[in-house]
Order: sequence, then structure tokens, then C-alpha cells
Amino acid sequence: MKSLIIIIFILTANFATAQNTHVLFGERTLTPSGNISICFDKEGSIYPDYYISNASLEKSNNSLKEYYLKNQSEFIKIGKKYNCIFKEYNEANNNILNDSIAVNFTKKINFEVISGTSVTFLIHGFRKAFIVGTRDIPSPIDFQTMKQALTDNSLSNTLFVEIYWDALYGCCFSKDTKQNEILFKLFEEAQVNAEQVGKGFKTILSSINCDTINIITHSLGAKVAAYAVLDIYKDLKPTPSCKRLNICLVAPAISAQLISDNYYKRNSKSDFNNQDNYNLIIIYNEDDFVLKKKDNVMGLFGPGPYKYGNTTLGCNYHNTAVNLKKKFKSDFAKSTINLIDLSSVGKCHHVRCYFYGENIKSALKLFH
Repeated sequence: MKSLIIIIFILTANFATAQNTHVLFGERTLTPSGNISICFDKEGSIYPDYYISNASLEKSNNSLKEYYLKNQSEFIKIGKKYNCIFKEYNEANNNILNDSIAVNFTKKINFEVISGTSVTFLIHGFRKAFIVGTRDIPSPIDFQTMKQALTDNSLSNTLFVEIYWDALYGCCFSKDTKQNEILFKLFEEAQVNAEQVGKGFKTILSSINCDTINIITHSLGAKVAAYAVLDIYKDLKPTPSCKRLNICLVAPAISAQLISDNYYKRNSKSDFNNQDNYNLIIIYNEDDFVLKKKDNVMGLFGPGPYKYGNTTLGCNYHNTAVNLKKKFKSDFAKSTINLIDLSSVGKCHHVRCYFYGENIKSALKLFH
């Protein structure tokens, strides 16, 4: 009987995992690790400072917009919290609310920034659960690891801001190729979320009043950053015009082409063609089995870095990263790019491997 109960529990747990792969933040602690944290849903909408049950979000297709549409009384209450007086939900009012939430965050960040202090945005990658207790390492713990390593290696006088986003979650990588294919397809789906979140993040990023802003990403977080600092969609939203924007992409799960095709697509007051305010740093690992999308034992089996979302930049596949640096010299001569080879990390893709000890120190030395 006991064995039967265990089997039922396992099947139920697996079924629950399969039911919803989205990472929801409606029931979050509003400051999960003691720092400013901004949470985005799959469409790039910003979560309000308001309790929303995750169950109700699931019923709304994991979308804040759909939740507001189905729960208009709650939408009106949330609007009042942000000094928006609404009588009903509609798309225009939704945009007003989202912009008001963004303004609230920018005011909070700008208020806490003091003279001589930088702002450092941390962006996690794909398949990051939010709740401690899942089999994978959740995003709050990754952020703790990142911040500890950064402060230990002399990134001081900075205000940390954590960017949480619906990067999807499915458990777990295994020897089962069919199970892994599900995760690969999930990663492909997460590409769209990353783009939408990047667009939403741009609204906040461009309004920060600080001379130096740092963006440090891991894995698919690089795509979120790219869509925030570049005008890829040409949505007329400004891109950062601060004096210095340090962009550090750690094991970026993107292609080099995403950067090379769009690097000078900006809506900026800065004269970046003559003196670029962006400082790009790429940390790659030629042995990272997740970015290579190969098995973790022999490195022979798997779809490879082109399929289910291009990840060639982070593993320097066929010299992708090296060739990007060459392209910068010819096409973006006034712009700075630095490559750091951390293949010494081995096959590991975890944040703890890239930020362990002094692994991140060489990147911080390139910050200005």
C-alpha cells in the first residue's frame, strides 16, 4: 500500500509539472532576497505590488493581461494603488497601468542611487524555478550566488536590481532523449518570452538616472538584455543614453548574429557612432554541454547548438565569438568588445561554476 501511495505521488508530481511550465510570481515575497526585484510575465508585463494567486494566473493562460480581463474588479483595485483611476479593463488602460508600474520602479531605483553609485541589473536564464524546493536551483539562489561573487571581487558601490522573468520550467535533463526533447522545445518557446521581457525591461532601463549601469546575464538572460538595450523591434522606446553601460553576457544562449545585425539599432541620445557608451563583455565556454546541446558524458548525442534556439555564441561554436570580435573591428570600430574564455569551467552550465572564486573577476576588471 505504501509503495502504491509513493507511485501515485510521483505520477501526480510529474503530471503537475507537465500541466504548467510557466514560472509565476503572483504569490511571491515582494523582496525575495532583500534587494529591488522586478518580475515580468511571459508577455513582458510587469507584476504589480499586489498578491495574485498563481492558480488564477494559470487559469488566465499565465498572462497578467488575461488575468486583468477576467478579474476587472481586481484590475481597478491595482490601478488605484498606482494612482490610475479605471472604470474597466481595456488594452489602453492596461498599457497605462504597466507604464505606471514601470515608473514606480524607476523612481524607486533612482531614489536609492546615490552619487558615485552604479546600478547593476542581474538577469537569470532559462528553466529557472522561483520556489526553493524544486530539483533545479531556483533564480533567487542564483542571484545570491552572483551578488556574493561580484561583491567579493570588488564590484562595490552598486545598487543591485534583480530581473525575474517567466523563463519557463521543466524538469529535468536526463538520459531519456524523449524527455530531453521536451526541454529543448521548451527552450525554443522561451525565446519568445525573452524577447517580450526585454521589450518590457527597456521601459525601465532607459529611465535610470545613473552615469554607470551594469547588466550581467546568465544563459538565455542574454536575449532579454539584447532586446532591452537594442531597438530590434523599432518600438520607439529609448535605449540607454547613460555615460557607460557595461553589458556582461555570461555563457550567453544566443547567436552572434543577434548582436551583429542589431548592435547599432538604438534610439539613443548618445553619439554611439563616434564614442560608444556600450561596453560589451562576453564570457564563453567551449565545453558547456547545455549550450552545445550535447549529452553530458560523451558529448556526441543531441541536436547541437543551432536547433531549438541558437546558442552558438556562448560556446564559441565554430569560432562564433571570435568572429564576432573581428566583425566589431570592421563594422563597429568605435565600440568595445572583450571576450573571456572560461572553458576551464568544463561542461558545467550552472551560475555557481561561472561565478565561483575569481572566475568573474576578469570581467569586472573590464568594467568602466
